[in-house]
Amino acid sequence: MSIKFVDAAFWYDQKQHQIAAWDYLQENVDPKVLEEFEKLYRNNAIQNSVDSKIPFHPLPGLKLIKKYEGLRLNAYYDPLTGGLPVTIGWGSTQRLNGSPFMIGDKITEEEAEQLLRQTILKKFLPNLEKIPHWNSMNPNQQGALLSFAYNLGANFYGDQNFSTITRVLKNREWNKVPDALYLYRNPGTKVEEGLAKRRIEEGKLWETPV
Repeated sequence: MSIKFVDAAFWYDQKQHQIAAWDYLQENVDPKVLEEFEKLYRNNAIQNSVDSKIPFHPLPGLKLIKKYEGLRLNAYYDPLTGGLPVTIGWGSTQRLNGSPFMIGDKITEEEAEQLLRQTILKKFLPNLEKIPHWNSMNPNQQGALLSFAYNLGANFYGDQNFSTITRVLKNREWNKVPDALYLYRNPGTKVEEGLAKRRIEEGKLWETPV
């Protein structure tokens, strides 16, 4: 089997072909299998909810990542430095094997989607899940931090250059998070305008109820 159901669910964002695929699966899977799956899934969610550790996936952050990274199928130099790292796809700087991209490299949109998914699953979520209170955040809050981390680094929490956002997250000062995010927009640089817009949207996503 080339795809796991959990990966398909992770990447689901209500596109028409995805809805059709899930409808097809719904209609063709044995009802007894679906019934047993529902029991297992609901029991797991109930058990996890006891200690507020429901395994949310920060899907809302993917839309912001795609919006601000943009899809480019030809490798290009970093907009801030004008040089390294060489970037491609939805802001990817490394292949699935970890090797860097080079100017002249090209990929397909399908490869770009795979790179984004694997990068988030393997590089970003494991680090984000270490943030205190991560499991008590709702998907929109997690999504805002995912977008922020994807832009500024998976290990931002605890870094001396991110002392403000680290402090408000550690102290669970949720109302201060949007303002803290806005601080990190590289003031005075040619990318400030774009980063300011992204930080504002991340702040709004953080404040959006589920």
